[in-house]
Amino acid sequence: MTLFLGKTIDRFPNHVIKEHVASGNDGHLFYAFNEETEGKLAFKFVPLDNLPDDENTLTEAKKANRLQHQCVINYIDVVPYQNSDASIKCVVFVCEYEEGKNLRDYMKSCPTDVTLPFIETFLRTMLELLYELKERGYSHGDLHAGNVLVAKPQYDIYGRTTFRVTDFGVRELTGHVTHADDYLHLAEILKQLLECVEYRRCEGRDRYVYNILRNEFVGRHLIETDTSVDLYACNPKELMDKLNSLDDEYLIKKKKPDSKLLTPFDYPNCEQIGNSHLLLKNLYSDRLLGLSKIQERSNLILTGPRGCGKTTVFRALSLEYLVSTNGDNPNDVKYIGIYYRCDDDLYFSFPRYKIPGRAEALDVPMHFLTVTLLAIALEQIGAWARRHFPDELKKKEGALVAELWKLFEWSPPDNPSAGQLTALVNRLKGKERKRAANKRRFVHVEPIEGYFDPGRMLEACRLIRSKFSFLDDRPFYFFIDDYSHPKITKELQANLNRLVMCRSSDVFFKLSTESPVSFARNDVDGKQFVESREYDLLNLGLRYISGDSEQILKFLDDLFTRRFQEVQGYPVRTLEQLLGSIPRNENATARTIRNGNGRKEYAGSETVAAMCSGDIHYMIRLVARMVEDYGGQNALKVSREEPRIPPNRQHDSIRAAAGAFMDSIRRLPKNGPRLTEVVTAFGNVAHSYLRYETSHNEGRKLPHQASRIEPYESLHISEEAQEILNELLRYSVLIEDPRGKSMRGDVVPRFYLRRYLIPHFRLTFSRRDSIRLENDQIETLLCNPQEFEATMELSSEDDAARRRRRDPDQERLFPDE
Repeated sequence: MTLFLGKTIDRFPNHVIKEHVASGNDGHLFYAFNEETEGKLAFKFVPLDNLPDDENTLTEAKKANRLQHQCVINYIDVVPYQNSDASIKCVVFVCEYEEGKNLRDYMKSCPTDVTLPFIETFLRTMLELLYELKERGYSHGDLHAGNVLVAKPQYDIYGRTTFRVTDFGVRELTGHVTHADDYLHLAEILKQLLECVEYRRCEGRDRYVYNILRNEFVGRHLIETDTSVDLYACNPKELMDKLNSLDDEYLIKKKKPDSKLLTPFDYPNCEQIGNSHLLLKNLYSDRLLGLSKIQERSNLILTGPRGCGKTTVFRALSLEYLVSTNGDNPNDVKYIGIYYRCDDDLYFSFPRYKIPGRAEALDVPMHFLTVTLLAIALEQIGAWARRHFPDELKKKEGALVAELWKLFEWSPPDNPSAGQLTALVNRLKGKERKRAANKRRFVHVEPIEGYFDPGRMLEACRLIRSKFSFLDDRPFYFFIDDYSHPKITKELQANLNRLVMCRSSDVFFKLSTESPVSFARNDVDGKQFVESREYDLLNLGLRYISGDSEQILKFLDDLFTRRFQEVQGYPVRTLEQLLGSIPRNENATARTIRNGNGRKEYAGSETVAAMCSGDIHYMIRLVARMVEDYGGQNALKVSREEPRIPPNRQHDSIRAAAGAFMDSIRRLPKNGPRLTEVVTAFGNVAHSYLRYETSHNEGRKLPHQASRIEPYESLHISEEAQEILNELLRYSVLIEDPRGKSMRGDVVPRFYLRRYLIPHFRLTFSRRDSIRLENDQIETLLCNPQEFEATMELSSEDDAARRRRRDPDQERLFPDE
């Protein structure tokens, strides 16, 4: 770095480089001073090798200079530079010089200054910047703590802290970042800031704000990219409004300390409940479909639409939850459930993970996951044993801990507590987690020793079970939540699958993922994992679509009854009171739609149950919307209607909610508009079949009622089409049934339209019929949906008959009358 000190650059001959400020992945930052004017500038030297071409060297400067927000550090010039012998060739980005430390260094040197007000000021600044970036169609591209400067103007009358942002997108240009998502990066910074705050010392408003920022902003809103499931996802305006409302919400809760819920529709997502196990217990329904399958002794991949209850059920089956809610009677505990959530821990420690070039480096993330899970397991087993088996714990704890120190090849600390579980847990949670997380930045250059391979976890679990009689017949169930690509990359999954796909009588892994395509079915050694051999697959979306309607209704009624009871004086106590019981007759509904008599056919608790594809979050939001559209709680109190919300008002709210869901699909990142076009084309074609085609599947002439795609044969489509299909499955716009059988004898997947969308296209909930398509027709639907709709949509009954005569397979299904 001393090579640049004392030098000047072209166009700024009076500014002498005085000091090296910092270095990053792309270049080096220096402070330059003009003695004549006492002007200060920052020179960022970026080697030419880090910039792909001359055209893109100005991208960062242009992007920053177009922005108007005061936090942006503007660029003055971009100047080529080389030394006298041309051995160093750089581009120098000349920008304003800001006194202060970058946020990463500030957190290290001044952690006690990182208070909740400090964090809120930072978050407001970032959200304002993200709003302008979004409106302009830009992204920062490299938002991390090293690119945020903390400025404390010496002569500010109020001593206010301000934040300045630099480095707009150079790393994005160089390809060093494979997933430049500003919101995920902001979540990472916010998590780091909150770790500087000592939660146990927070009281009142600060504790409330901390919980909201940790559980809701970091735990959900900022890491959620699915805009169809979260209003706040990638939405800086809504996030800012929520941040600004925290004081008012705190005052409301302070005035009503005994009120767990202000409305029955609070906490539609488990993440918002935070660590309140008692509230989770009051809201959780054990009538969830598929619960018995989750509890079987097997490895499991649990999937389903976002908001279908994967997190809720995993947390409710954990030992921590049972101990916290006094549900841990030894006679009722069949296994030791350990809950761990990936996307707010593993993701931040190994973001955008790629398989390293060195084989020994594979065990770095394996070590991180192993020590994390073992720490949670030992901590919770200790808490449970102290309640129910204190004598055995006291007698055997020292021997177990001694053998674990030996198994891990660590020297125990030289203090009296070395033989206690807490000493080992502290080593696992503290030093070992940090060691692995820090090592991932240097796996290409530093020695790698002492990191656990997959076998160490299994050995430790066998040892723990062998030492305590109360664990002898209770295996470990590790409930690993949000194990989903792209946050947990498929390369990271392939690495960790060496452990989580192991078959063992001591340990079973239950993984939740947002869709079947979000899970890597292989490991880094090339082994392919086969369903029903290494794991079972449970798709909650499919379970609800194909499930018994009476069971679904009982589950939803129990869910809403619990919520209504949590709000003192709420005017209804059951879902049936609110919406009524209006049994559905899908054939009659189909005839109504076909005849076009204008009757409003979507109403009643049975319709809400029929709309459920396992997406419980949406059911809560849907019923909340019905109440809001009707006039809210006060309108329900004065209503004399039976049910309280009239059926025609329910119908309007249901259709509006389905339309809003379509809008949220359109706003999904990357392929949102295309996904909307695909599902619209299919929905319109299915509606035309209902109006003009006749089904003979039941020996009667009924309107054709299809809300699923069924390929004629095994699926073979282009990469482009497969990408779109994977996105439709990832966001559960379509839900896959992999066990279908085609007319031509092939085992083919069938794709159900998410049932929440059925009212939008005026279809029925019947599962009898399908739209059967050839591979080329599916290709057209996914790649050219307008063409698909134009060629497939029926315009009359005669049109339907003509198409049947042209298609032998259709003619067999629908013979001439």
